[in-house]
Amino acid sequence: MNLGAACIVRNEADVIEAFVRHNLALVDQLAVVDHGSFDGTTEILAALVGEGLPLTVLRDERVGFFQPEILTPVVGDLLRRGRADFVFMLDGDEFIKTPSRSALEETLARVPDGMHALAPWLTYIPDFDRTPGDDAVALLRSTRRLPAEHQLLRKVVVSRRFLDTPGAFVAMGNHRVYASRDAPSTPCPHAALPQECIAVAHVPIRDADQLTGKIAVGWLAHLVAKRVDPALSFHWGEAYAMLAAGRRFSVDDLKAMAANYSLRQTEWKAPDPARWVDDPFLAAVALRYAQLAQRGALATVLKFAERLARR
Repeated sequence: MNLGAACIVRNEADVIEAFVRHNLALVDQLAVVDHGSFDGTTEILAALVGEGLPLTVLRDERVGFFQPEILTPVVGDLLRRGRADFVFMLDGDEFIKTPSRSALEETLARVPDGMHALAPWLTYIPDFDRTPGDDAVALLRSTRRLPAEHQLLRKVVVSRRFLDTPGAFVAMGNHRVYASRDAPSTPCPHAALPQECIAVAHVPIRDADQLTGKIAVGWLAHLVAKRVDPALSFHWGEAYAMLAAGRRFSVDDLKAMAANYSLRQTEWKAPDPARWVDDPFLAAVALRYAQLAQRGALATVLKFAERLARR
């Protein structure tokens, strides 16, 4: 079985090397679209390509966040030219979680013909009280997951059926494949995968500085894209409003936001770290390029603001 993965990233220098090395331990090919990064992500990806890894890096300089428009042709290329049987649709803070490559193949082999697959999306929360300066491996190994998701979402694993569905596209968030842009409420057939065999470990919040830059740039890029659906990227919008009101994220804020990442603030539940579960997911990876990452939320936001002004 030939397995692939595709993702779009912007300014994920703190975890991008761990993301690439972990996921390439489980899939045969990985395509990453660098969506105008300026925090060292570009340089780290170039170094990884230079190692000869089965990694293809594409560059897209559009300022707005155009995930479906950019990733849909990428997944088609992995299926068509790369001859992948399945393609995991990921973000740069997501890691395929499985007992082994053989378990991955055995589970995907049971997906009915003509269907895509859906992997449970599990929230992982780092130890925000750890010693600052730990590298991404130490951070990711410190994570624990919620005992049960407040709202279980799934990430799509695209099958070769995609090639037989003219007009098919991967929807915003990589949660479903839809038959056509003209019928965006009509998903293609999907099969849910068992969590114990295949899941996606999601680590959206790593520290206050990373989150501040992610939220500020992410929400502005969403606005530039001019999406009609106001529900899209609501979590960015709510957190951006906190920043715009002068809020600076505390450790308690990070815990609450991570534990309720898929919920609107009106639905948040108090985080209960005592119940969080130790359930490691990270492969045996070692980093070589951590020194290429450029940290600093202010610098990230200023660079993006300049890009907006020069459009």
